Amino acid sequence: MHNCILINFIYVLLLGALIEGKVIANTSFQIQTFDQTALLITPHLIKSAEMLKNISPTSDPSEGCKICEEVIGGIISLRRSNATREVMMDYLLRLCVLYIGYDQESCSQRVNIESDAILYIIDHKEDLRPERFCAIYFIQYQCKDPNADDWSIPLPPYPDNLTKATTNNDTVSFQILQISDVHIDPSYTSGSNAACSEPLCCESGVPDSSDNAAGYWGDYGNCDMPWYTMENMLETINSKNENLDFVYFTGDIVSHSWAISIQKTTNIIKQFLGLLRQNFPNQTVFPILGNHEAAPNNFYSPESVDKNSNVSSQWLFDLIAEEWSEWLPNDTLSTIRKGGFYTVLVKPGFRIVALNSIVCYKNNLWTTFENQDTYGQLQWLVNILTEAEQNGEKVHILSHIPSSDDSSSCVTVWAREYKKIILRFSETISAQFNGHTHYDEFKLYFDSNKVKSVAYNGGSFTTYIGSNPNYRIYQVDSNNLTVTDYSDYILNLAEANTNSSSNPIWYKLYSFKEEYDLPDLTLESLENLYNEMTSNDTDNKIVEKYYRYKFRDSEVHNKQGCDLKCKKKLVCMISAGDTSQGVTC
Repeated sequence: MHNCILINFIYVLLLGALIEGKVIANTSFQIQTFDQTALLITPHLIKSAEMLKNISPTSDPSEGCKICEEVIGGIISLRRSNATREVMMDYLLRLCVLYIGYDQESCSQRVNIESDAILYIIDHKEDLRPERFCAIYFIQYQCKDPNADDWSIPLPPYPDNLTKATTNNDTVSFQILQISDVHIDPSYTSGSNAACSEPLCCESGVPDSSDNAAGYWGDYGNCDMPWYTMENMLETINSKNENLDFVYFTGDIVSHSWAISIQKTTNIIKQFLGLLRQNFPNQTVFPILGNHEAAPNNFYSPESVDKNSNVSSQWLFDLIAEEWSEWLPNDTLSTIRKGGFYTVLVKPGFRIVALNSIVCYKNNLWTTFENQDTYGQLQWLVNILTEAEQNGEKVHILSHIPSSDDSSSCVTVWAREYKKIILRFSETISAQFNGHTHYDEFKLYFDSNKVKSVAYNGGSFTTYIGSNPNYRIYQVDSNNLTVTDYSDYILNLAEANTNSSSNPIWYKLYSFKEEYDLPDLTLESLENLYNEMTSNDTDNKIVEKYYRYKFRDSEVHNKQGCDLKCKKKLVCMISAGDTSQGVTC
């Protein structure tokens, strides 16, 4: 999907820009702005840009680490030599064009919205070092920071006797709808260029062929989704599923466009949450934040930043506190306004914990400023789970970013501590629900070679990049709150776009229990499934099926196929409970 080492280095250069694979090589632009910074774009930097374009995952990662430290060190040194905001913005713009190849307009959009946070961090973090940046952004290549902060969250001892859950002792199940990563693009234009040279396509431009024209209902290219496709999905769910009890929305409303602002982001968030209220008037929606709800996206400032500062995330926390208030009780407001997380006792014995896991996201620039349990959220989580354990409650955890994924998204220490918490309270946590990756996948948390917990990833409504849109419905045991089955529903985009004048058909792609021939979805059954997937060195039909469903039976990825190396990584990532385990896959 992308050249990992190059993309992660670009994350450093743009300090949080979400590219995910759109690198344009051999492109040259002439920038006529400040002569002072023109002199800083040296032949050495130009050479390093070419080196990065040729680095592969099998290359010596120290090459990327060295270049990263040189470039980031240059940015810090320039600012600390009293360079003005104008000069810094121009230098960042030049780096963007040099290393990525986007034009000035695209790069200017990113630099304009991120520059204040970048300068704030350089100006206020006296011990900021390039090694800190590179160790965070190059997690999977193990760039080192000899002065890295290490911290841990203390855990209570196991109780002598666990309190029995206070839910009703019946066999009735209930249904939960999960929607994730919708990434709505208000500028989506049917027939526009789906193969552009900008951060996000399907918004404008004339395609060079009909194959590259944006489809009416969406596109498999570097594109997000139109409003009317989202409206169609929600109307379909509403009309076909009368027995839904709850809705889990696991984050990411806003598109991948670089042309963002607080006002644009606010408008899209309000419109989408309004659609949820309109289509699910009788269900409680439990939403969480994704990395794209922030503006700049990915950037969630810590509490130490003045709430009235123009780089503070307080505007977002205040916004969601108001927007979510129709679904959530008043006692959630304090933690939502503090950092975008909350807990709700849904009914006796059933508790939901909704986290803001963007604090662990390596593309959240503020992780370089402060990363020791931002907002005190993990300690708060331990306190909530300890109380739930004492009261015999079962817990569902909602968290946008998984503690391990293909991109090593979560900062190592945070992911490690989160996994420790999951294992300690595995008897209390019935399931976890994630988003962010856009993949249909699940994760098993092992301890002493036994599965102790499971996290389900709900895929994505957006096709970005190459997947079919989906939503998911879980069957949940009313007594112990475990998932007993789930069904994925998709829109086959290729088929829908061939008959764009008619409403698309959303259909059930598969039932997890039926498709994998499981008696149930207990941890024991999931462990047995995992063991089957490892058979014959992962080269088996089950893993092939898992790959096909990962992208929701998309013709794009089905054509690409999954070789043995791909299969091994798929299975390895299922058992990788935190980032340090994931990098070994």
